[in-house]
Amino acid sequence: MKYIRERNGKHEIVERRKHSRAYVIQAVLKWAFCIGILLLAILLFQFLDKKLNDGKIVDRIIHGSDDSEENKVQNTELLETSETEDEEEADVLRVCLDPGHGGIDPGCDFEGRIEADDNWKLALALKKEMEAAGMEVVMTREDNDTKVFLKDRVAIANASDADYFVSLHRNKGDGYGVETWMTANAGAVTEALTGNVHNAIVSAEVQRDRGIKTGTETGEGSDYYVIGNTTMPACLIEFGFINDAEDNRLFDANLEGYAKAITAAIQNTYNTFGEAEDLPEDTQNPQEGAQEESLKNGMRLTYPVIDNVSALSSEILDWGQGSNVDELNRPTGTVGYQEKYKDYSADFIIPTTEKKIYLTLDEGYEYGCTPTILSTLKEKNVKAVFFVTKPYAEKDPELVRQIIDDGHILGNHSVTHPSAGVPSLSLEAQEQEVMGLHDYIKEKYDYDMFLFRFPAGKFSEQSLAVLNNCGYRSVFWSFAYLDYDVNNQPDEAESLEKMLNKLHPGAIYLLHAESWTNTNVLGQFIDKAREAGYEFALYTDTLQ
Repeated sequence: MKYIRERNGKHEIVERRKHSRAYVIQAVLKWAFCIGILLLAILLFQFLDKKLNDGKIVDRIIHGSDDSEENKVQNTELLETSETEDEEEADVLRVCLDPGHGGIDPGCDFEGRIEADDNWKLALALKKEMEAAGMEVVMTREDNDTKVFLKDRVAIANASDADYFVSLHRNKGDGYGVETWMTANAGAVTEALTGNVHNAIVSAEVQRDRGIKTGTETGEGSDYYVIGNTTMPACLIEFGFINDAEDNRLFDANLEGYAKAITAAIQNTYNTFGEAEDLPEDTQNPQEGAQEESLKNGMRLTYPVIDNVSALSSEILDWGQGSNVDELNRPTGTVGYQEKYKDYSADFIIPTTEKKIYLTLDEGYEYGCTPTILSTLKEKNVKAVFFVTKPYAEKDPELVRQIIDDGHILGNHSVTHPSAGVPSLSLEAQEQEVMGLHDYIKEKYDYDMFLFRFPAGKFSEQSLAVLNNCGYRSVFWSFAYLDYDVNNQPDEAESLEKMLNKLHPGAIYLLHAESWTNTNVLGQFIDKAREAGYEFALYTDTLQ
């Protein structure tokens, strides 16, 4: 096509050039892209407006501002409704349910029946019933495949701002029936909660009413950890004995009935007391050091009594963790023995995949190292278990007192540290090796020892049962090395490297406190282990 164009006062004929097909397509695509972006922006804006402003911004753009009296009234009504809903939400009864054990910690078991499974089933039934009644439920564990340590259960409960805490367990041993526990210094609300819950369970049918109890099985001088450290009214229920057929039948038959009964009991308690506080002021908001303070008098443990100890094997076994390890660098021997002897309240390793170390030191005699070790542990904020013998406690009372006052655990290493091992003695003499030191420490320091280490690692099934029946937990180790000969101390650099190379989850480290090598490298070991992602944990966190 041709057309006339004027340029510089002259007219000239110019031929219009046609755009190429590619140029046209490119131009169309550019415009389509721009329009698409614009449409997407509008849609996104409307979506966000709906989510954040209930469509008010777009509505005002289209229809203009609407400040009519009718609109103001509607907005006021919406605000009042929202405030009312917030108030109602704040008044919701919140309960923290604690299904005991779980994951690699099965609790007690009998002929294939596992306590953790029963606790979880009951917790789910309770949660369903409570939520149907309008309650809010917080669980200390969210599945049946995870082990949650006692310290973490308490932390979850206290952070939940729950009104009540209920821990679910089952028993094992020479007995039958249901019992409910509360703290020895329980207030009015805790007493009412425990009484209401227990009576409701009994009404739902039990084989035997074992009553309401305080403290633990070994006495009223201490409480079960979870109900003794939570900041709200709490109780712990033992739903019959897992080794009793009738208790099991009643548990299975009345699962939903128990859930309904407990839910009603908790609601009745709340209706009476509301959000009333129930604990002494100094336990309302426990600080990090509160658990350490609670160890100043030790702890009492209780386990199902093992009957007919004399019928068990008296073969003396020599413990050593071995050199073979699994994919987590855990000595395979410790894992196998932990499973084999779990019913004897014994720890060869802590069964966890978390990067936690439990530091223990044996004190057969004092060689001048302990004050420096205690100073290092205080500087690094690490708590350990010190296993002492009676001669040590008699000779170095000031160090024993410092161990306790610094928040460490004082462990029982026997009265005489027999070279042939505790199992080489009669059953009566074995008990005396444990309780002789226990009674001495109780008298001199008002401290209940609760952890025992077998001298030289020599043990038998009989001796494990003796310790269990004395209310003790037997603590072995998953790391140890030749550090105890004061006249032949290992090289410090090599020792430190060995300690670090053997790091593994749930490690129980055994170091001898008479070793200057250990004394000199302890601070470095703690720092480098932490750099590797490990935490030095309190041994009481492992107790169930």
